Amino acid sequence: MMRKYALPLLAIIGLAVAVAMVFRGNRAAPAAQAFQSANAPFASYIFGPGIVEASTENIAVGTPVSGIVTAVYVKWGDRVKSGAPLFKVDTRDLQAQLLPANAKVKEVEAQVLPATARVKEVEAQVLPATAKVNEAEATLAKAENRLRVGGGLEQGVSISAEEMANRRFDVGINKAILASAEAQVVQIKTQIASAEAQVEQINAQTATAKAQVEQIEREIELRTIHAPVSGRILQMKTRLGEYAQSGALSTPLMLLGDDARLHVRVDIDETDVWRFQPCAPAVASVRGNPEIKTTLQYVRTDPDVIPKTLLTGDATQRTDTRVLQVIYSFDPASLLLYVGQLMDVFIEAAPIAGTVSRPQQPAGPCEDAASPNRNGINRRKP
Repeated sequence: MMRKYALPLLAIIGLAVAVAMVFRGNRAAPAAQAFQSANAPFASYIFGPGIVEASTENIAVGTPVSGIVTAVYVKWGDRVKSGAPLFKVDTRDLQAQLLPANAKVKEVEAQVLPATARVKEVEAQVLPATAKVNEAEATLAKAENRLRVGGGLEQGVSISAEEMANRRFDVGINKAILASAEAQVVQIKTQIASAEAQVEQINAQTATAKAQVEQIEREIELRTIHAPVSGRILQMKTRLGEYAQSGALSTPLMLLGDDARLHVRVDIDETDVWRFQPCAPAVASVRGNPEIKTTLQYVRTDPDVIPKTLLTGDATQRTDTRVLQVIYSFDPASLLLYVGQLMDVFIEAAPIAGTVSRPQQPAGPCEDAASPNRNGINRRKP
């Protein structure tokens, strides 16, 4: 009996499930929440998309030497001072080189003391050798004087021929003794120069060994990456134990920037560049909530029109446009924003139909740009 009704019951259940799935598939998808577009606060204006960046710009921190990361001293959002350590690359290979280098320094330094002692030992021989020279000179002078006196006497009467010959022999012997003493002094001085040269050579070897140690220590220091400026850690793509690659990377190991005051980099279309004036009022609105806005302060203009690289996702946006990049600043306390966030920027400009004589652009920021609540725009926090 159960088998008779089982198959029809299963067929009815399957049909009901199929109908439910068809109705569910045909149900309209919920519409995406639409956000109100920003309204321009000026009668005539230039519009440009802006991207929030740190006042130091976003610094991609890298490493000069590739290696395994053995220490990370910071975390996301940390504020660091200039020179603070960020992370460290493996130094075990250099530590292994440092041990024999230090041993070489000690080995060479151990030779300095004996070599210096040898110099002092040889120098001590100079005084007695010089005394012998003086003594030999005095003896020779005495012998020459006796020979000179004998030469004034009558031989065979006042002095014998044998005595004269002996006096001549004494002069020759004393000259030889003096020459030997002087040669001894020269030999000692030569030994002193040789010993001093050996000391200088050992000192040079010591300096070379110490320089090798210092070089290894400097290379070890290079393995610890320090913050180039004071700022906040905006992004971290390196972790303990990972391999840090040197050179320019598409994804930096760390991103650092000073966000105590934020900048907005605005792209102005090349067709509107002629209307742009640095000191003109400018207002930026937050994407998604145009009621949240702030006035901007002019910082600088990059003096180069470049191909547009900031893509906002707008289907009507041209990718072959060239833009002039203008940098504004604002106080991050005025509204909550994050580095990398997009904003809609409006800059007051002369009407297109009018004829405007453009003033010369100032070298620095506008003096009146720092006035609070300029243009009557209320700063609101979300």
